[in-house]
Amino acid sequence: MSVTVRKYLFEMALLTVLTAGMGVWIFDKFYPGLFLAHYVWIPVYFYVAGAVLMPGVARKNGEPKRLVQMYMLARIVKLFVSVIAVVAFCLATHTEVAVVVVAFVINYIVYLVYDSWFFSRLGKKSEKGK
Repeated sequence: MSVTVRKYLFEMALLTVLTAGMGVWIFDKFYPGLFLAHYVWIPVYFYVAGAVLMPGVARKNGEPKRLVQMYMLARIVKLFVSVIAVVAFCLATHTEVAVVVVAFVINYIVYLVYDSWFFSRLGKKSEKGK
């Protein structure tokens, strides 16, 4: 496992703990009636999805153009899998769909911002190496 993948997984683990803790706190403090008991699984889903997709993206580390293509492909795959995951989650837990979708979209945006930041750093680093 490369240093880049290990760094990504470590930072993602920290982000997962942070988003899970903050999400549970926000639901408990501000929206106790809408508390989503299974909320913790949403950040865990994003960690697992990142762990599965990262090695494929980072493998093309030497080629900046290929890195962008693999990153965009990973984003599209993650989007389609996410839609399926939200539907399965709602059907499995029988919770209100609007609450799950809002929580999921907020997490999706947080992880998208982090991924974009991480891979832009990775792309700049690989451009400097050439």
